[in-house]
Amino acid sequence: MTVSVPPQAYLVETIGGDRVDVSVMIEPGQSPHTFSLSPRRMMALDSARLYFKVGHPDLTFERRFLQHVEDEGRGARVVDLAEGEDFLDIDGGGHHHDGHDHGETDPHLWVSPRIMREAAGRVAEALIEIDPDGAEHYRQGLERFREDVDALDDELNGLFADLERRRFVVNHPAWGYFARDYGLEQVAIESGGRDPSPAELARFISDAQSEGVDVIFVQRGFSERSANTIAREIGAVVKVADPLAADWLENLRAIGAAIHEAVES
Repeated sequence: MTVSVPPQAYLVETIGGDRVDVSVMIEPGQSPHTFSLSPRRMMALDSARLYFKVGHPDLTFERRFLQHVEDEGRGARVVDLAEGEDFLDIDGGGHHHDGHDHGETDPHLWVSPRIMREAAGRVAEALIEIDPDGAEHYRQGLERFREDVDALDDELNGLFADLERRRFVVNHPAWGYFARDYGLEQVAIESGGRDPSPAELARFISDAQSEGVDVIFVQRGFSERSANTIAREIGAVVKVADPLAADWLENLRAIGAAIHEAVES
């Protein structure tokens, strides 16, 4: 099995357990816009029976992986985990320099528990199709995954239920679907994949001061220069929020707690 990003690996491994061997194209700590199709990655693609794709149409790094499969005539079945999803507009629109041309919609679908819960059904169905002997195993894995997601969803709904402030600040707009799920609003420093101009930065500092922002969330692999500048000017702290963390469930739980603390203070 091959997936594009680590949170997908968490999903497939939770459902498949010891009946699956999952290779991840973009690993934790790597930047999608600097990856290369190394021999190890090509071997993983060549031997895969299933490729679970994120499914956003403008993920250029994912298109490159899939193009390799198609060009080489490999037999991997491609499973679209975004089938039927509505894509959110992404803050700033335009091109974001992180290995995918976002167009005007957000490709970070996996940060939504509700989207991942739906995707889980497609994962289980595909695994059962290629390994019918493991059908009961996969159904049990799917049930466990959905129980965990439902518990997380309930926890996060309760966490964000009575907040007055709902805006949180990020350097890169990766958390739109999470924000949508829980009635939050992410405010992104970058626009169109670029740092703000001096005038835009000055306005951002003024707005952040007036709103009492004291935490700015950054993502490794992206410029933190503007985030650090704003933080110094307004006395805020900079915290890492990694949408590509391998332990998807615990990462979202931790991010939820961090955002709650940031907007509640």
